[in-house]
Amino acid sequence: MATLDKDRLSKSLQERLTRLRDRFAVFNIFVQKEINRGNYIEALSLYHSLTLGSIADALRIRYSPFHHDFKTRYIQYELPKEVIEKLENLYFVRDRKDLEEKYREATEWFKEMMAKP
Repeated sequence: MATLDKDRLSKSLQERLTRLRDRFAVFNIFVQKEINRGNYIEALSLYHSLTLGSIADALRIRYSPFHHDFKTRYIQYELPKEVIEKLENLYFVRDRKDLEEKYREATEWFKEMMAKP
């Protein structure tokens, strides 16, 4: 049986958070860019993959570090109920206006998470 190297895991997770923060800073704006162009299908796809994908990864690292690379697989079982409810609300988009509102809300949530130690 392999033993867990906690220091190595911690370092790996910190590096992942840095990459998430950097990727988000560079590419998340593409969602708004496509909304501005009226390319809502592309905007929604980017919103799910970049914005919400980054949030899911950050939440995994915070609440379920041993499964940090599981993306959304089993996420509803491993995160607090109130976090899942907020995440579910952001995933289900009704229309173009709702996309814009949820994009802003999700962007702020990610920034708040990254500001916390």
